[in-house]
Amino acid sequence: MDFNKTAARLGSALDATELTKAVPDFHLGDALAWIGLERKPSLSSQILPAIGLITVSAAIGAAVALLLAPSSGRKLRARLSDGFADAKHRLSDSINQLETTQNHRRTVS
Repeated sequence: MDFNKTAARLGSALDATELTKAVPDFHLGDALAWIGLERKPSLSSQILPAIGLITVSAAIGAAVALLLAPSSGRKLRARLSDGFADAKHRLSDSINQLETTQNHRRTVS
């Protein structure tokens, strides 16, 4: 083991640490981009957009199916109104549950 090489490597590592502290917006992705590399995307960053796309596609398909189904305008409007009201109630219940959970976590901490 060569002491000079070890000292040089340690000095380089310390300088790199000081450099990253001196530059507040320095990220590993920036350094990798400078040399033509990039980080591998995480699994969640690949799956979440796909799930969102499937959900939006299903919602659009359901809306088109409702609009093209053979029923009177009055019945269709009533079904849509009931569906929106149900979705609104479920969303408000979910929000209330989330707020309750957050408040509980704050009081426990």
